[in-house]
Amino acid sequence: KKGKLSEEQLIKKAEAAKRRKIQSEKAAKEAEEAAIKKILGQDSAKKKKEEKMNKRRDEMAKEKCSKPFNLASNTVRWTMGPNGTVVTFSEDIGLPSIFQTIPNSYPPPRERCAGPNCTNAYKYRDSKSKLPLCSLGCYKAIHEKISPVLAC
Repeated sequence: KKGKLSEEQLIKKAEAAKRRKIQSEKAAKEAEEAAIKKILGQDSAKKKKEEKMNKRRDEMAKEKCSKPFNLASNTVRWTMGPNGTVVTFSEDIGLPSIFQTIPNSYPPPRERCAGPNCTNAYKYRDSKSKLPLCSLGCYKAIHEKISPVLAC
């Protein structure tokens, strides 16, 4: 029986063997890729979990920033931080305007040099007169009363 197979059966056997070979090669290739990814740390479950946590943390931070700062009625909030203790009251309490918080503005512009005809921002302060100065030339101009052209 084994020696007397028809041509159709021989073709079917050859095709099945070819499919098995392709399938085994594909499985070997996938196993190799998985091993490489695992070695490089690209496919680890720990890394996926970490990325998920970071994404969730970023989303929560965005939500926190986007929500308006409103306190419930009759609420007092004490916040103790490195800059001191801050007490915040809700708008419903009706405190006088003296207690309203003023938003922080940009720092004032830097003080200008006290040298004659000098418009530079100061870098140094004279230890005796406490005047703001930008250079040694301005220092000498103030202390020796030399001409303003040589100051800066």
